[in-house]
Amino acid sequence: MKVLGIAPSSTDFKWALLDGNRAQPRILPLPSTSQKLPADACEGHALLSLRRLLSTFLAEQGVERICVLQAGSSQFRGPSASRVKAEGIVQLVGAELELTVNLVAPQALRAQEKRFASIASASPENVLNGGADFKPKTWRDAVLVAWWGLDE
Repeated sequence: MKVLGIAPSSTDFKWALLDGNRAQPRILPLPSTSQKLPADACEGHALLSLRRLLSTFLAEQGVERICVLQAGSSQFRGPSASRVKAEGIVQLVGAELELTVNLVAPQALRAQEKRFASIASASPENVLNGGADFKPKTWRDAVLVAWWGLDE
C-alpha cells in the first residue's frame, strides 16, 4: 500500500511516500519532499496551485491513502490560517480522487514512534533507507504519519 504522509508547518508541507506494510516499510524516492504554503498576499493562487499539484502527484504516484498531521495549537496561538486551509485542500483532493484521508493528532506521534520501534525493532532512521534520506524533524514527522496509515 502506498501512503502519503504530510506534516504541515506554519510555512510549508513536508511529505513522505511509504510503501509496504508496518513491519516492512520503505520510503519511495520523490523529486521533492516539500511545498511552501501560501503567503497572505497570494493565498488564493497558491492554494489553487497546491490543489493542482496534489491532484497530479497523487494520480501519478498511485497513492492509496493520505495521512495528514492535524493542525494543532502552538503554545502561543492556534494553528495558522493557511495551514488549516491547506489541510482542507488535502481533504478536498482526497475526496475528489476517492482516497482515504486520515488526520493524525499531533499527540499521537510520540506513541507512533514508540510503536514503530517495537514493531520494526529500531528507530525510523535506521529502518527506512538506513537513515540516509532523513531531513529535518518535520520530514521525520511526515514519515511517521505515513507509517501510521500503512496496513498491518
